[in-house]
Amino acid sequence: MLEKLANNKNLKVYFVFIMSFLLLLLYHRNTSFMDEADNLVAAISIVNGGDIYKGFFSQHTPFVYYYMSIFSLFGVRDYETFRLCMSFTLLLTWIFMFYRYSEYFNKTVVLIFIALYALTVNITWGYMILSDVFQGYAVLILLLEALIFQTTKSLTTKSMIIVSLAIFIASMSAFVSVYPIFMIALLFFRNIVVLPFNKIRVEFKNYLKLILVIAIPFVILVTWYLITGNLKNFFEQSYQFNRLYYSKYLGGFGSSAIDIFKSVPFNWTSHIKNSLLSINQDNIFNALLVIFNLLYLYIQFNRNKLSGIILFFFLGFCGIRGYVDFHSLNYYIVSFFSVAFVADHYYKKINEISELKSIIIKVLVFLVFLVSFNSYIPNAGMNLTKGKGMLAQNIYYDSYIQKLTNKDDLIWITNLTTQSYINNHRRPAVRVATLVPWFYDAYKTEMLEDLKRNKPKLIIFEKDNEVWGHVYSQFAPEIFEYINENYIALNENDSTEKNIYVEKENYNEISAQLWPGVSQLNDGDLVSNQSRIFLIEDGLKRHISSPDVFNSKGYNWNAIKEIDDDTISKIKTGPEITN
Repeated sequence: MLEKLANNKNLKVYFVFIMSFLLLLLYHRNTSFMDEADNLVAAISIVNGGDIYKGFFSQHTPFVYYYMSIFSLFGVRDYETFRLCMSFTLLLTWIFMFYRYSEYFNKTVVLIFIALYALTVNITWGYMILSDVFQGYAVLILLLEALIFQTTKSLTTKSMIIVSLAIFIASMSAFVSVYPIFMIALLFFRNIVVLPFNKIRVEFKNYLKLILVIAIPFVILVTWYLITGNLKNFFEQSYQFNRLYYSKYLGGFGSSAIDIFKSVPFNWTSHIKNSLLSINQDNIFNALLVIFNLLYLYIQFNRNKLSGIILFFFLGFCGIRGYVDFHSLNYYIVSFFSVAFVADHYYKKINEISELKSIIIKVLVFLVFLVSFNSYIPNAGMNLTKGKGMLAQNIYYDSYIQKLTNKDDLIWITNLTTQSYINNHRRPAVRVATLVPWFYDAYKTEMLEDLKRNKPKLIIFEKDNEVWGHVYSQFAPEIFEYINENYIALNENDSTEKNIYVEKENYNEISAQLWPGVSQLNDGDLVSNQSRIFLIEDGLKRHISSPDVFNSKGYNWNAIKEIDDDTISKIKTGPEITN
């Protein structure tokens, strides 16, 4: 594989690979998201002995968890190193694609794809460790294998193994991959039935062999879950849970997966219509992708009408979770191939097409890369020079977690900041690492059991805040009741500390640790840390809400003492002073 790259004398290959990898590295410390953190917390959980669906509840299929646990097994625990591992995973994937597909699709197609993927990571979030990334590459590779079969009319053992792994990785990264996989299966079937009968008879054993090879990784996984008594949990959480609970809140399969076959074509055609009829600076990138996808389909339709129609629906199902923004990576990745294929196709025919068509294609390709580059620049190099732990730092809670607990302690972060488990090297005390309404509906009994058994040192519970429109204390009343019975908020007068709960028996000790007080300050003193003014009263600092309130209370502006943030933090917050 590497030999092919090494022996290639064309410098543009080296240039594209090196520059694309560097572009990726410049984003490896960029913004994080809870779905990514979920993958990493689960990977660490596996290494600590808690298998998915048993020791860590999840509504997702397990491939990314197991894959990232490989790095965790070798000691990776921090966000930044996990991201580097992901960057090298993408590099190896690109090398594989170049080695495997440049022979069939021209190396320029692969190189354009790689460059476009690297330049668009700020749009697609393709630098993150998301199941969508693995799903997207697996689905694309499956498409490429189907197109190779369409040309060669034969299956090799190598292609069978690649198809098998692609199907397994795609479906076990995101179960909704079954829909684009189904369309690829139709494309394979269409290419088989048009073969002469004698050819089908000769190749029939290979078709059976392909089915067997596809089944092998699934058989291994099912066998593993049978041995560990986890098969029922796997089925319930990764499939049934999404239909019965998740769908009530945020959609999904719902009661009938068949409905997807009606809704997706409608959504796909609506996306095409809306993208082309309302091109502006906000949606130009997505409109360009639609144009290139349509051009790609036009080329395929001219080659074979039925294949073109199947690929039209395939592209639609690649966007089953969206065609723009988050969860659209599968669609984006396949669309980048369309851009690369179309650009290469017309470049090779540059002398055969009209000058107008040539100019249009060149302008479209230029615009795609221009828009991609423009979106890439703003966040390139973010956090690159900062130390570890800054990538997904929670400015509200991380400092308290570090002060009040120790490494590998059990805590429970119920809000959508799962990243704090990783940044602070703490372990979730509850098998449901993050509290959301659908998990509470399904597993509130298990959550309460875990809380009673593990007795986390600290719980973050934002009782008055919402998650997808549902207030924590209202959708999880039994959890809230248990917390109030056994824990106490650090300080109801502080917007952050009122959400941090510690065990009641430890509260006095923790209070003395957090707020030792300042001996040189007395009741009645007015103090300021340059940004806010406080009155010291009964050993508490009380914020004076406005200058009008300050004046109405008759306080003296000349009596204010200037103190630093470190000093003011040693005094517990009291009720705000208002009119």
